[in-house]
Amino acid sequence: MWAVLCLEICLVALGAWAAVVLLYRWMLMPAAGEFVPLVLPMAGQPDQAEGRLRWAYWQARCGGRYGFLFVLDCGMDAETAQICQRFASAYGNIAIGNLARLEEMLQEKRAFATKGKL
Repeated sequence: MWAVLCLEICLVALGAWAAVVLLYRWMLMPAAGEFVPLVLPMAGQPDQAEGRLRWAYWQARCGGRYGFLFVLDCGMDAETAQICQRFASAYGNIAIGNLARLEEMLQEKRAFATKGKL
């Protein structure tokens, strides 16, 4: 009897947690039709680079409606840049560059989206 009650309580808690996560994603994620990259600013932090990349990649792929992950170079050192390049080649759907490159990519995507709607 107690085992069934504990199982029911665990299932209710799990359902409540899933509902909160869905509500969070619904309220904070961009609209489905919009092209929005997840931008991860990265500076000279080689000890934290891989963890931050994994978190951001998970957010971009599993956590919402982002188009891709863009790693913004904010003064990365050589080791951090190498970690980012290795991660991008292993997982794909990741771009690395400076602010000018990000603006260029967004302009290209905006022009493409405008042509598609005509």
